[in-house]
Amino acid sequence: MIWRNKGHEFDVYAETLLAANPRMKYYIFGAGILGKELMLVLRKYGCLSAFIDNSTDKQGNKIDEFDIISFEKYLEKRDGQIIISASKENRKEIKNQLEENSLKYRTDFFMYDEFTYSIFPIISVYYFDKSYVPLAQVSVTERCTLKCKKCAHGCFAVDNSSKDLTLDQVCKSADCFFSKVDFIKEFVLIGGEPLLYKELAQAIQYIGEHYRNQIGTYAITTNGTIVPGEEVMKVCKKYNILYRISNYSRRIPRLKNSYQKLRDALETYDISYIFSNEDDEWMDYGFDYVDRGGDESELLRVFDACQAPCREIRENRFYFCVMARSVSENLKFNIGENDYLDLNKLDRKKYKKELLEFTLGYSEKGYLDMCRHCNGAEAENIPIHMAEQMEKA
Repeated sequence: MIWRNKGHEFDVYAETLLAANPRMKYYIFGAGILGKELMLVLRKYGCLSAFIDNSTDKQGNKIDEFDIISFEKYLEKRDGQIIISASKENRKEIKNQLEENSLKYRTDFFMYDEFTYSIFPIISVYYFDKSYVPLAQVSVTERCTLKCKKCAHGCFAVDNSSKDLTLDQVCKSADCFFSKVDFIKEFVLIGGEPLLYKELAQAIQYIGEHYRNQIGTYAITTNGTIVPGEEVMKVCKKYNILYRISNYSRRIPRLKNSYQKLRDALETYDISYIFSNEDDEWMDYGFDYVDRGGDESELLRVFDACQAPCREIRENRFYFCVMARSVSENLKFNIGENDYLDLNKLDRKKYKKELLEFTLGYSEKGYLDMCRHCNGAEAENIPIHMAEQMEKA
């Protein structure tokens, strides 16, 4: 989307959102992983009332200080909006359950993804006067232990001589980001393979020591091929790091042993992790064959339909799409060098709204140069096998 009224793009819509929930009270429907992650955000803002769950085994219990109640008990009050934070398999059933009880979608309740990535960022700025970003990443290294043909970051083209970010760059990235962002749902250290980064413990320590109270979920995304040493493990435990572990065992069976070693080590240190499903598929973004040319109307269409959630911070540069930046560099497209928001140049008076608008897809051009080499939202309809290797890995 092209900026037409910078700093005011959401003024009208924000009024509608605030009017629909003037007391700013929320209920999370689903007491599982997604619900607990959203709890970290809403608790920080003081606007979570309780969890709702259909399981009678969970009802009457608590998650931290918050009660888990039945939907029937909620209906007795109906004093806040509901966020459906259940698995994909259960969302449709819960949506039907709410609508059968005269609750209106996008008025009385929202789905987890749209609320987290599109609705709450607006509420945070317009109601709470706080800048909020759902997800941002720091790519500490582009090097990787695997050579995946369809790597969404193009890391198969990076050799071990490639330079990582320096620790100073990582720290400056965090400093600049959190000087403008009051709270983030999830802040992630990624790669490449981040556990290759020699100063990972120091990076985790610095960010955790200075900004942990501004982070809901502090995470590392790993392919599971490396077991961290004691220094990294201790600092991960100290700052409550969540490991998101990819599962490529179907494509690379030998990794099963590596995964087990990593999980055993994390459990020894009581560090949380989420292990992906081996049946998951990747999407084919088409970086190796898509070329849309320079038709701006087409690039605007592709960008607006995509709305990728993966932001990246590199010192003062806030990138809308981490893949666009990394693929352009790693595969030598060498385009889009200026496709970022310079956090140091934001208007001092209205930076929160400008940052909000950029995070939700507004920019001077309205698209990224790398959109011409990407399938965008259409990638969801082009499933491919995960982690097919370029060579023996």
